[in-house]
Order: sequence, then structure tokens, then C-alpha cells
Amino acid sequence: MANAILNSNSSSALISALDAVSSEKNPFVYSYGSSLIGSHVKAHAKIISTSQCTAPGFNQNNDFKIQKSGLLQNAWIKMTVLNSSGASAYLNAQIGNLQVAEISLISQGKVLTTTRPFGRACMASDGPYQVKKNKEQMYGIQAVRHTIADGASLTFYVPCEFAQFQNAQSYISTSFEEPQQVRVRLEAANMFADDGANPAVAVPLVLSKLELVQVFLMQTGAEESKTINENYSEDDLVKVLHDQVEESTQTTPTAATSQELAHTITTNRCVSKLFVAVEDTVDATATDLNSQALGRYLELSNIKITANGQEVLSCDAGIIGYALGSNGTSRESSSVSNYFDDTHAHTRNIYCIDFGLLKGTDTFTGMVSARELNEWKITVTTSASAAVTATAHNLRVMMVCPSLVSTSSASGKVSTSLSS
Repeated sequence: MANAILNSNSSSALISALDAVSSEKNPFVYSYGSSLIGSHVKAHAKIISTSQCTAPGFNQNNDFKIQKSGLLQNAWIKMTVLNSSGASAYLNAQIGNLQVAEISLISQGKVLTTTRPFGRACMASDGPYQVKKNKEQMYGIQAVRHTIADGASLTFYVPCEFAQFQNAQSYISTSFEEPQQVRVRLEAANMFADDGANPAVAVPLVLSKLELVQVFLMQTGAEESKTINENYSEDDLVKVLHDQVEESTQTTPTAATSQELAHTITTNRCVSKLFVAVEDTVDATATDLNSQALGRYLELSNIKITANGQEVLSCDAGIIGYALGSNGTSRESSSVSNYFDDTHAHTRNIYCIDFGLLKGTDTFTGMVSARELNEWKITVTTSASAAVTATAHNLRVMMVCPSLVSTSSASGKVSTSLSS
């Protein structure tokens, strides 16, 4: 029988384009690499800059300009929330991540890429152990919800997680590319905080600080001109980047163990990594808002993927969690995941299916084209030992989807040239 995935991949323009590129002849990798990450790197300065926006607030878009200070290496959001309710407030244990609903990179009105809370939790869960633990601290993740007194505040650091920051070849050349901005949309002020009463009443928080922290590498004028000339002197520069594409289905299962939930994927993009998780949308504790349950992902017992009438995968979820990871450095193919770490439900029970040979997202060694896959469906089975409740549950899916992004050598205009 013909393989559904191989057949679909054969019709993908993106996969064909990537297959045709020889890394030995890629001028971007070598000119950029020799100038910036080789053993003979010229002197450069690292600059950390903080940007403000006009009238920041909850439940709205907050726009930050990216400064022109060389190569933008990284960026994250610094957010401080204050309780001024007159009494103690109780906050979702994952509020540092969940409160930041979207972070988007925008160029001349076009959204180049966006990250959301579930996608960021996926990347934390799938990263090296030290990275995962550091991100948990940045998000302020706890095993139980936060309790903050009246007049107290909490500060969180939320990485943008843009693909442009994955490696040196992808950094944003602010001196050449058209002006870009970061748009941050926050959830409502009372979305994840309550008073702990019975029944719980939502408490609005105060946004006391919202900043974009930017990290730049600044070259000398001569080196910067040389880099720009080598990258853009002939043709448009093409980078292999990726987006985080999220989908979900809400289902109310029977109150029992081993319940099936399913989602049919709708994207036609190419997928390198696929993450799946389940969360309850209702908190069973009367003194908690229902939103206190969001971001706590539940253990699964089985994951099945089908497409074009074929079973692509049917596997014990524990095997996927523990043993099907791959190490991006040593290329060891077994038992290198973080699934053993069950400290926080927000970064555990997120199951990752890798379609490439390596775990990282700084390079791609395999992907699946969804273009010709009919009824590409994911069916999960909940835990065989812990019953779910008969309440609405979200089956969440996040896919890492590579794309080719072009920068015009004439104008610096940035656009997505191929994504499927």
C-alpha cells in the first residue's frame, strides 16, 4: 500500500524547494556564518535595550517598535501585575504565560509570525532540561495557584519564541530590513485571578509594567556593510524559518477513565513537529474560577494518528513521552525527553511527535506535508487510571510549520515566499 505521508510530501512545493537547496552552495549560511559565528569573529558589542509602548493595558494590542541597533538576537516581554483589590487574590499557577495571549512580529502591517501560550508551553516542555526549568521560573509557574496580598505584585518574563531567534543565520538585520514591530495582546485583567470566596469572584489585576526587552549584536560599520553586501548584493535573501500553528477541538467526555477525544487537522502546511495535549476547562473547586484549570494538561494513555484511511501511528502515550524524543546534539534516539519531570502540569503531559531526525527547531531534517492528507486526524485516549469529569475539555494541537521567508535585496521588504 502506498504511504499517505510520502505521497503527500511529493506534492509539496516547500519540500521540493528545500530538497533542491544544497547547504554547501547556500551563500547565506556561509557568508553569514564566517562573518559572525566563525573562530575569527570580528569585534562586536552586545546591547540590551528596553522599549515602552503608549498606554499599555489588558485585553488590547500593545505595540513596541524594534529599534535599529544591528542584529536583533532575542526579545522577551517583561510584565508586572499588581493586586489592588483590597484583599488577597489568587492567580492561576501559569498566569505568567497564559496572560500573554499573543506575541506577533509585524512588518508593514503583515504578521510574520505569532506565538501563543500553548505553543510556548510546548517549546518549554520539549527543550533541554535546564531550558525548561529556566522558562518555568520566567513564567512564574507553580504547582499550586499564586496567592498575593493586597498591594503586592508579581513580575514575569515571557520569551517571544520567534524562529528568527533560533540561530545566528536568522537574526533580524534591523539596519537593512524594513521597520518591524512586536505586538503583544494580553488577556482581560480578571481572566486568571479570583478572591477565593465560595463561589469565586473574578478579581481585576493592575498592569503596572509592560516592556519589550531587546538584545542586539552590533558590528563595526565596516563589518556591518560587508555582511549586508554579501547577503544582499545579488538576489533576495531566503531564510528557512517556522511558525507555530495551533488548532483545537472542545469535547465533553463521559465521566470515566480511558475516554477518546479527537481533532481533525485543517492546515495545509508542512509540519515538522506535532504537539498534543488535553486540558479541562472547568475547575472542580468551588473557591476557584474555572479559568484556574486552564493550562493544566492531563495525562494520556494512547495517541493515534490517521490520514487517507491509513493508521499512521498508534502508540502508548508514555512511550511517546519518555522514549521517542531525539537529542539535537548527540543524535541519540532514545530516552532523552523531559517527560520524567512531573513538577508542573503546564510543561508536562504535552506529547511531541517529531517528523524529523533531530529534536531542535533551528534546522529541519524532515517534515510532513498536510496538503494531500485527507482526514488527518488525531485521536487521544485519556488516562486509564484517573477518570476525567463530564465537563468541556480542550484537545490542543500545536504544529511547528517551516516556511521560506524572503528579504528583498532592493528594499529590505520581508515576506513569506513559500509555506506549504
